[in-house]
Amino acid sequence: MAEQTDGMSVLVTGGDSSAGLAAVKALQAKGHRTTATACDADGALAIRQLGALPVFPDLRRASEIGSILRMAEANAILHTSAQAMLGAPQVEIDHVATGARILAETRAIARAAEQHGVKRLVALSAGQPGEELQAAESALQESGLSGFILRAGYVYGGNSCATTALADMIKRSATPPSGEKPASWIHEDDLAAAMLALLTSEMPSDSLTIVTAADDSPCTPDDFAIALAEALGLGAPRFARPGIFSMLRQPTTRERLLARENLLDNRQLRETTGWSPHHASITSGLEATTLTWRLNDSVRAADYYEMYADVAAEAIAERESGAGLPAPVLEVAAPREEPIAEAEPQPVKAAAPPPPSDGPTPWNEDEAKREERRRKALERRAKRAANRAGS
Repeated sequence: MAEQTDGMSVLVTGGDSSAGLAAVKALQAKGHRTTATACDADGALAIRQLGALPVFPDLRRASEIGSILRMAEANAILHTSAQAMLGAPQVEIDHVATGARILAETRAIARAAEQHGVKRLVALSAGQPGEELQAAESALQESGLSGFILRAGYVYGGNSCATTALADMIKRSATPPSGEKPASWIHEDDLAAAMLALLTSEMPSDSLTIVTAADDSPCTPDDFAIALAEALGLGAPRFARPGIFSMLRQPTTRERLLARENLLDNRQLRETTGWSPHHASITSGLEATTLTWRLNDSVRAADYYEMYADVAAEAIAERESGAGLPAPVLEVAAPREEPIAEAEPQPVKAAAPPPPSDGPTPWNEDEAKREERRRKALERRAKRAANRAGS
């Protein structure tokens, strides 16, 4: 039986990505006051655009979390930090470091929530939690808080970093590691709806109940990658399978995830809250995922063109007002060149007479003609020079 939970004040951890961001959107749509943690300015902007308040506490410090709870007057917490380990299993992450961080954050959340008197808590976990997530669940259960631990299938969606990374691998024609065991999946929007349904339902008294969330159509990681490639309009990827030498070493966490089944049953969640997945299979969910990517790309393009139009308008306004223009350059008159007087022609010396000879001189007709032409040319040049000087 559902309780009246109108107008809650909710703190969402990990509220700037995937299921956390989807939960912020769902909470705002229901009229709840929402405060969400962000890792950077881009995440804070995404939260603010949904109408929620972004904050930047160190989630490993209970004192900072308590300050946020007091400031927001929060009476409920959605702890979604574990979503960093719930993405597509083909994508490699540092499970040891990420698990240690989530464990530290969960312990701090539990202490701060207990001190502040938070009555409602929903915390995400994995369908088959590893050692770190099991320790995080134990820390919550030992705290005496009331709420739910929601174990989810592999989470995907347009705001999931793991889904984006897998799509990039497919676009680059890389070979994702193969996973042939059936697994449960859930779209980030459906997971957010499940968390909100649990948050507004009747809380168990002084305990944390474990429930599971997944869609209705399990598939292997290989099938998921093939469906993602089809949604992107690309051919099916080739998969990398373990080689001979992989048997000589310890398997990685990613290899262990891909080698085991991860099947979840959502009947308890349905019966408790009336929730059902909007995307019952990955076919519908991946269509929504690619649509989100296209919308994000169009928004980024629109922002670029708006910024370009603003800059162009400012430049036009400055030009029309004369502001920001360089000072005019004064034209400098080129120096006037004085005409150069032509030198007076030198008088042409007469050809020297041939030397005397006792006998007749042989006549060279070609040389005489060339000498005559040269003499007439000199006379014409001297005449033109004299005319120019007289004028």
